[in-house]
Amino acid sequence: MNKEFITQEVESLIRSLDFIQEEQAFVKRKLIGLLENLVLNDFIIWSEDLQLQILNREVAVRLLKNDILLLKKGVKVSKSVNNLVEPKLVTEYKKYKSQVVYLENEFIAWKSDVNEKFEATTS
Repeated sequence: MNKEFITQEVESLIRSLDFIQEEQAFVKRKLIGLLENLVLNDFIIWSEDLQLQILNREVAVRLLKNDILLLKKGVKVSKSVNNLVEPKLVTEYKKYKSQVVYLENEFIAWKSDVNEKFEATTS
């Protein structure tokens, strides 16, 4: 694969992970707002579970992002022939890309469920 293509794709993966982090921060702020107005036992249990899910995802995002940043450095310093990246780095890129896609899909479904719960709680 072309070195420039991999570099651009890695940047795209990093942006996707940054987006997930930003959206989770938004969910946290919404949760805090709800907690300030509602103090129902079921809601507290749900919010604690939600907070744990957010923390776990943040750890996963951070670890994956660090791996991708290391890959980015590896691509930059790799010796390429005809601007092609060595197969080992391409394999890593494909692995990280599939992990980001999985995380994005899981996050979208999770956020949809969370938004429904927020709507039901505030209605």
